[in-house]
Amino acid sequence: MTQRSDPNDLTKCPLCGQPNECAVAAGRDPESCWCMTATMSPSALESVPAEAQGKVCICARCAAGTPAGD
Repeated sequence: MTQRSDPNDLTKCPLCGQPNECAVAAGRDPESCWCMTATMSPSALESVPAEAQGKVCICARCAAGTPAGD
């Protein structure tokens, strides 16, 4: 079951609620983020709630198309 997180919590994936490991949210250089070299699942990106789009990063697991709990 999908557990969405608070769209204002920049450290949690808005799709599964797990830590997103976002470098920007942690105050690090954006170029050091895992997402800079990851392949994103188009369906995962389309699933991000409108209120979180462009604000909160998804986690690597959801980005790969395998959300936590699946």
